[in-house]
Amino acid sequence: MHAIASLNRIRSHLALSWLAACLALASHAAPNPACPNGPLRVGFYKFGVAYRDGNGYDVEMVRELARRLHCPIASETELPRLRALKMLESGQIDLGTSTLATPDRLVYAWIFPYNHTRNMVLLHPSIHARALPELLRDPALRWGAIRGYRHSAQQDQLLAQMKAENKLVIANDEDELFRMLDDGIVTAAFSLPTSYGPWLRAPQVAKRILVVDLFPSGETIASGLALSKARFSQEAAERWHLELKKMYQDDSLLNILRRYLSEGAAKQMMQLPLD
Repeated sequence: MHAIASLNRIRSHLALSWLAACLALASHAAPNPACPNGPLRVGFYKFGVAYRDGNGYDVEMVRELARRLHCPIASETELPRLRALKMLESGQIDLGTSTLATPDRLVYAWIFPYNHTRNMVLLHPSIHARALPELLRDPALRWGAIRGYRHSAQQDQLLAQMKAENKLVIANDEDELFRMLDDGIVTAAFSLPTSYGPWLRAPQVAKRILVVDLFPSGETIASGLALSKARFSQEAAERWHLELKKMYQDDSLLNILRRYLSEGAAKQMMQLPLD
């Protein structure tokens, strides 16, 4: 009887080992459909309270999406904006954030919006114009813009006009743009409240820089999550899109924004439904 019991235990152990091996093989053969190429490489860039020094609402959003979709994150890297886009195109990174959907970007990335806001115009005190036609005639006008950034169609057209008139100065990131504006190297710039808000908290800066809305009927900017088409099929990308919509519906996106913005600003960014 003892020999039979021992044999049964051995058989049971072998059966469990075989089952574990089969499950391991099945797991290896069938990757997670939300991240079929394995652990994710995420690229961030300096963008106000969305991302700075490893923190921001973009970081929290991506980590929560990855958690819900059971996709491990292999790396999170801060990159210049243009480099992040190039790496998305080549598949060197899987995900990018705070990306405006444009025809050229949609060639190589799936882009799904997760908040909406509008660009304002920041003016140096040397500028006295308070309306766009008057501003464009001001001889002191030098417009600052960040390399690789896109705005609304109307605003990008204005920047093209500034470039043609040799009145456009390019900054590498928002910190450089704000320094140039504060120093008077540039006298006007587009910026989103999520970017200029923290900078204008300094009283000495707030006294000098004026924020105006020169495009009251301007387009709303939709910040999007960008997934590389070199890394995600449409079916895989749509899983992230659906999860983003769930986070909008259950207020998870709003609650993340609340940790970085005022209640009013957070709600305003969530006012429009996600496509």
